[in-house]
Amino acid sequence: MSFINTKIIYPLLIILSIKKRSFAALGEQIDRSGDTVKRRLISADDSKNISHMLAQYLFKGCKSLIMSVDDTLLAKIHSMFMVGAGKNFDTKTNRCIMSYRLIVGALTDGKIIAPIDFGFIFTKELLSENDPVKTKLDFIKQFLAVAKKLFPDAKIKIAADGLFASVDTLKWCLDANTPAVMRMHNNRVVTFKNKSCKISEITCIKPRGRQIARAIKIIWHDLELYLAAERRIDKHGMESVVYLVATYQVRPIQYVHDYKKRWPIEKLFRTSKQHLGIAECFSTQLETQEKHIVAVLLAYAMVQLEMKKQKLDTPEAAIRALKHYDPQSLTQRFMRLDQIFGDVHA
Repeated sequence: MSFINTKIIYPLLIILSIKKRSFAALGEQIDRSGDTVKRRLISADDSKNISHMLAQYLFKGCKSLIMSVDDTLLAKIHSMFMVGAGKNFDTKTNRCIMSYRLIVGALTDGKIIAPIDFGFIFTKELLSENDPVKTKLDFIKQFLAVAKKLFPDAKIKIAADGLFASVDTLKWCLDANTPAVMRMHNNRVVTFKNKSCKISEITCIKPRGRQIARAIKIIWHDLELYLAAERRIDKHGMESVVYLVATYQVRPIQYVHDYKKRWPIEKLFRTSKQHLGIAECFSTQLETQEKHIVAVLLAYAMVQLEMKKQKLDTPEAAIRALKHYDPQSLTQRFMRLDQIFGDVHA
């Protein structure tokens, strides 16, 4: 069997599985033991290399892309012996849970998304005095370097939610001439027309009439930035205003369009948890957890390929379509990967 297809057996089993993604459960699909399946779990670097080639294929010829960055918790409720798992605050349950805090960088055109790199944000108690503390900005730099290597000729903008809109991050984006748009909380104090005020108190920025968005130039911690206000109306007809901060100047509605293109990473997390079992590795070894996570991200990239090829609207529809195949037939279906990538020896 060719190089690529010997590497994608584990991701294919993940896609096909209707049970928990334990090694034993995955092995049942091919009448093999859990240990055999575990041996099919390739290195994180190999999975990343294939994901990178998929990204290059999915966005071939694209001149502009969004690099979406976000983090999520992978719950490990019974994880007292799982290396690297710690207590992280879960905003959905408003309590600390045993988990891994996963951060992912992914390239997207607003519809298709391809994860290109990931990492863990460890709690302080898990780090020794000599361990470097890796910040969210460190991961953004890492992810952007990968994106630029994959697409040296494309214009890449960063899009992230409000948790990433720190002074350090925005300053670095300005200094590095990197366009970035992020959510901004309305209680932030900024300088507008030489006066300090909360964003919520700037009435002239709020859209009027049929306007969707308006933008102004502000100063925040000595940083010259652009602030956009987007008017949103929910399904109940309730109106609200969301604020975005950016390091580049465009028409107000373009900030809205750029930020909305980060939405596929939310779907990536949701689908990976609900349908691909990204949190369902039960190994106590951090290296094995990493291999499983990046294999799931590779599986999601393969789902995106199917979604694009078949012109499907959602990743869930692509997963349902792929589940109609047995493991052998699905492997044959993805044999074309070698034709797509050519003679690859990652």
